[in-house]
Amino acid sequence: MFNLKVYAMKKQRFFEELRLKVCVTLAVCMALLLNAPSLGAQNSTIKVKGVVNDAMGPVIGASIVEKGNTGNGTITDIDGNFSLNVSSNSTLIVSFVGYKAQEIPVAGKTFFTIDLKEDNEMLEEVVVVGFATQKKVNLTGSVGTATAKDIEARPVANAVQALQGVIPGLNISNSGNGGELNATKSIDVRGTGTVGKDASGNAFSSGSPLILIDGMEGDLNSINPQDIESISVLKDAAASSIYGSRAPFGVVLVTTKSGKSGRAQINYNMNMRYSTPIKMPDMANSYEFVNLFDDAEYNGSGKHLYTDEYRQFVYDFMTGESDDYIWGNGSGGKWNYDYSANNVNWLKEYYRNTAPSQEHNVSVSGGSDKMTYYLSANYMTQEGFMRYGTEDYDRYTITAKISAQLTKALKVDYSNRWVRTDYERPTYMNDDFYNHILRRARPVRAVYDPNGYLMSDINYIGVMRDGGRHNEQKDAMAQQLKITVTPLKNWNIIGEMNIKTDNNWNHWEQFVVYSHYKDNPENTYTALTSANKDQVSEYSLKTTYLNPTVYSNYNFSLKEKHNFTVLGGFQAEIMKYRDMEGARTGLVTTDLPVLNLTTDADSYTLKGLYKNWKNAGFFGRINYDYNGKYLVEGNLRYDGSSRFRRGNRWILTPSFSLGWNVARENFWEKLADVVEVFKLRVSYGELANQNTTSWYPTYQTLGVTTNGGKWLQNGALTSVASVPGLISTSLSWEKIKNTNIGFDFGALNNRLTGSFDYFWRKTKNMVGPGVELPAILGATVPSTNNTDLTTFGWELSIGWRDKVGELGYGVKLNISDNQTRIDKYPNPTNSLSKYMAGELTGDIYGYTTIGIAKTQEEMDAHIASLPKGGQTAIGSKWEAGDIMYADINGDGKIDNGSNTLDDMGDLKKIGNNTPRFRTGITLDAQWKGFDFSMFWQGVLKRDFDPGENSMVFWGTTGSGQWWSTSFKDHMDYFRAEDTASPLGANVNAYYPRPLFNNKNHKTQTAYLQNAAYMRLKNLQLGYTLPKSLINKIGLQNVRVYVSGENLLTITGLSDTMDPETAGIGKQGGTVYPLSRVYSFGLSVNF
Repeated sequence: MFNLKVYAMKKQRFFEELRLKVCVTLAVCMALLLNAPSLGAQNSTIKVKGVVNDAMGPVIGASIVEKGNTGNGTITDIDGNFSLNVSSNSTLIVSFVGYKAQEIPVAGKTFFTIDLKEDNEMLEEVVVVGFATQKKVNLTGSVGTATAKDIEARPVANAVQALQGVIPGLNISNSGNGGELNATKSIDVRGTGTVGKDASGNAFSSGSPLILIDGMEGDLNSINPQDIESISVLKDAAASSIYGSRAPFGVVLVTTKSGKSGRAQINYNMNMRYSTPIKMPDMANSYEFVNLFDDAEYNGSGKHLYTDEYRQFVYDFMTGESDDYIWGNGSGGKWNYDYSANNVNWLKEYYRNTAPSQEHNVSVSGGSDKMTYYLSANYMTQEGFMRYGTEDYDRYTITAKISAQLTKALKVDYSNRWVRTDYERPTYMNDDFYNHILRRARPVRAVYDPNGYLMSDINYIGVMRDGGRHNEQKDAMAQQLKITVTPLKNWNIIGEMNIKTDNNWNHWEQFVVYSHYKDNPENTYTALTSANKDQVSEYSLKTTYLNPTVYSNYNFSLKEKHNFTVLGGFQAEIMKYRDMEGARTGLVTTDLPVLNLTTDADSYTLKGLYKNWKNAGFFGRINYDYNGKYLVEGNLRYDGSSRFRRGNRWILTPSFSLGWNVARENFWEKLADVVEVFKLRVSYGELANQNTTSWYPTYQTLGVTTNGGKWLQNGALTSVASVPGLISTSLSWEKIKNTNIGFDFGALNNRLTGSFDYFWRKTKNMVGPGVELPAILGATVPSTNNTDLTTFGWELSIGWRDKVGELGYGVKLNISDNQTRIDKYPNPTNSLSKYMAGELTGDIYGYTTIGIAKTQEEMDAHIASLPKGGQTAIGSKWEAGDIMYADINGDGKIDNGSNTLDDMGDLKKIGNNTPRFRTGITLDAQWKGFDFSMFWQGVLKRDFDPGENSMVFWGTTGSGQWWSTSFKDHMDYFRAEDTASPLGANVNAYYPRPLFNNKNHKTQTAYLQNAAYMRLKNLQLGYTLPKSLINKIGLQNVRVYVSGENLLTITGLSDTMDPETAGIGKQGGTVYPLSRVYSFGLSVNF
């Protein structure tokens, strides 16, 4: 019989022993690091000399290092000569950038003549493309790549964060509420793909790239970054068209690590991290707050919001002159909490300064010529910044891959990848929290009342700490079977079966939180921040993705110069979806929050859904090259989708590309010693988009509401059905036409490499609003295929890698740009509030700011210069401290005309919010076991309009005092020379005088923000211990490193927001703060 107690004791002992072993290993590694100079016995030394040549003669600056002793080395002189004292039985490592490194045993010899051979690594480099690999030198499509080295040691939670800025054209940005632990970033390839909307104004289809992990659709946010071997981004139609209608806007191909023949390799990597919030606004103090709000009220109504006595009361508490912070009496026996006099920085109260995280990864790989294997396990745990209630995110991954060459003609590959993520947070930490946190973050409000109870009416501490938990658990299982039959040389027949299942379970409970009365503190009432009833909710989702693929490839050559590769196949995809949700109020006890213990018969939710889609496609590709000089590729895909009606279900999409390896021409021979690689590329392709948001976009759905009627039947409310909206049965594919021109080069022994691409991509037949019809129709006009756009831009990648003696270094620059122009859109009046044909997306139209009127006389003179209406179209009661807008159309008044492109009054195009010139800069160096890297990422041009009612940017808003806030930055507001404000005059202020009115907040030139930035994304310093030391204890490699993420930001944007979150969040930018991360890591190979 199983003894649970014995099992628990054994389990505890196992983990105690494991911790001991890990500690011992760490201690040994650190001891070796500290004592490295004193270890290692010395053999007899001799002086060796020699000369290093290449095909052109002596090589200057070649590196000669004694193997296993990186501290003992030299470089060749101007004549290629060197001399070095080494052990008599040592080995010399001779290297130079652009040439293959050589290992030469000394074996007692004292003179060496060494001939270097060119390293054709760039020519032989292989890139993963659709259903195959290709040599990079023969690639004709536009493909960007990243390797494990680019992401492996970054202290980030997922691979998406590590890829930001690494590959030009792969655009990654924040979304939702910013830096929450479970946040996902938005990804696009080469900018906007579609702007189509359905009748409800929701996105009709997705413009995101297809993410494939080892050939199967997957999630970049959850994959173990340590498992990644390489990433290829297929950017143009020639590269991505083989995947058809699932990949009209690019493909991200992730290839994970596999086993290699040889002895078992055991790798352990660990990382300890500490995060701090960055760019979190600094809140005003209590005295600044009451004066700002009082001025805002007085400037608008002529009445004070606070008395002089109350403001002095606030000041006395802030300065320590008084301990009393309660002013007057509240109503109904409650505290007068809006007139307390505390001095609380609520953002610092809610968010703590540091949050720990750690990650551990173990992998084992090896095998023989017949069979290889790769196993890995990863665990990451991360805490959040929330001080009350806290949040946690845990990720567990297990990967197993096996490859078996069963016979000469038969190979079988199988992989299994399991990922679990657990996320937990306070239930009240939702969109409502971000929407209200700043307006309720008045510094005068207290955390506790004088009786010691939380003032839960006015702060979120109580609901965060005691209001229940929200839990999300996601399990993903991906299984892949691949059988390769090779009946003849160079002919492969491949069958693949991919199966992916996702099981998500969300649970949340929401408890009532109470506030305490002032005079009878034992009595309570429901807090303003709390729900009215206890509630429990359960949500379950399961998806099953089936993807069988059969294809064959064959390559052959004619007369050794005409090289062909032919591929053809069939692919099917089936996605099945089901979900279920149940929620009910009336919880019997908060100790056990489950649906079975809820009692409310009227307040509940019960719903579920089944749906699926299917896709089938035939594909083919042919590659031809003549002697590696002239390259041709053609792709053809024939797709059918269940999302469209029978008459529009199938579509044929072709693509082709051409390449010319100019550097292989005879006329290039004179330049070949300088520029070894120079290739021109051009491609064109047509694709279609089946990624509609609705899986049934051409079908009407009947809405049904349980107990939604207005009358009783058998004692219960009746269920009702609603008339479905109109749809267009002719809705069809969005069609994408993609053109790309580019070149690649490698020069100076491939020390200098780079590529450039220019592209334009037309998306046609996007779904847009239907033609306006009379209201007598009685229904919303259905959307139709009536919208076109063009996205265009360029990408540049250039790198330099060299070695000077024992110092190796590299520099790499990525920069890309894209813009989107609307070619057709149903906007007959050219309203500025909609997309307009011929105009760029993201254009910002605003007023021209003359300045802030410093005196009443200056404002009166300005108004007098506008005899046809002044600025009354915008607001009234114009005084000193208000904005003076320019009459740029000269009609004697300030307004926006008809708000159309043809009549915009005094508006003009003042900027564009599209991020431009996305940049990534990498600097790295290696010297005697030390390695250093620095990575900068940024956007070099972006205009940002904060919006006229942005609480984050303006502080006081037109929604009134209860929807306003106060930061230190907001205190730089206009105060006249003769002001009565205790804050003193400020006539050269940044902000106009505060008002609970938006007349000074119109989109305008003075407050258009420069959201460009450069951020030090990663700085890392590492040290690899000498092999001569670690081999003695059975280790192959030991590296320790320290790293920092988001260490420095250079930007001209207002300090009220982070440039990476500008434009998202609530109330003009209320978000969960992003993180600055400090980490220590260890990597050990056994």
